[in-house]
Amino acid sequence: MGDLPIVNKKMKKENSFEYYLIKKVGKTIKKYGMIEEGDRILVGVSGGKDSFTLLKILEDRRGFYPNQYELLAVHIATDLPCEGIIKPEKMEEFLKSNNYPYKIVHARIKNEKGLNPFWCSWNRRRILFELANKMGFNKIALGHHRNDVIETLLLNIFYHAEISTMLPYQSLFEGKMTIIRPLYNIPESDTEKFARLYNFPAVHCRCPFNHETRREMFKRIVKEIEKVHPKAGVNAIRAMENIKMEYLPVSVVKENIDI
Repeated sequence: MGDLPIVNKKMKKENSFEYYLIKKVGKTIKKYGMIEEGDRILVGVSGGKDSFTLLKILEDRRGFYPNQYELLAVHIATDLPCEGIIKPEKMEEFLKSNNYPYKIVHARIKNEKGLNPFWCSWNRRRILFELANKMGFNKIALGHHRNDVIETLLLNIFYHAEISTMLPYQSLFEGKMTIIRPLYNIPESDTEKFARLYNFPAVHCRCPFNHETRREMFKRIVKEIEKVHPKAGVNAIRAMENIKMEYLPVSVVKENIDI
């Protein structure tokens, strides 16, 4: 990885916003025990503002974080007709110019039954799992932020009739692999600001699936609520950790089953 980045009082004075984000992400990492000494972390870099933000924050905070860890940026270049998708050559130029250890994987995602969001997501995740296992990485970091978590919760409630969402820390395959989301409590507005600050070559790949149209709808809803109540996003995350089962119908159903 080379010399460790220097994150100190000088950064706090000269670049207060990055210092603020590093501290905030650090609190999330500590709260959920996301990173331990000697972890080898594969960072999924899609080409969007969120994954670029995640990569830089994780790299720069290595300079003062007590538990040392290794990073590898991975970009999966697919055959999907996504509007605005970043070109692999541009991605490689960015990663190489910033001295990030990286790997670009070319993969075929299309299938005979057509395109759908679940097939796309599952295949991308499968490729990351296989690569991490092959190269001996024990954790995969994804750039989902607070808005993603809230939108997924609403999407699952209204379209899948279940209360579930993305987890900040998810152990898989009997503990052999772990997914971490260090930006779990970072609002999308912060990743947007950070991307502008560092002029990331970020693009917004508009997925050609109806599922994405639904997500965009909930994205607008969340933003409108936050205009009226700025702490709505923070409260939504806290609510998922403050579930009162006695006030949910599931408790009544269980009581009736036991009788």
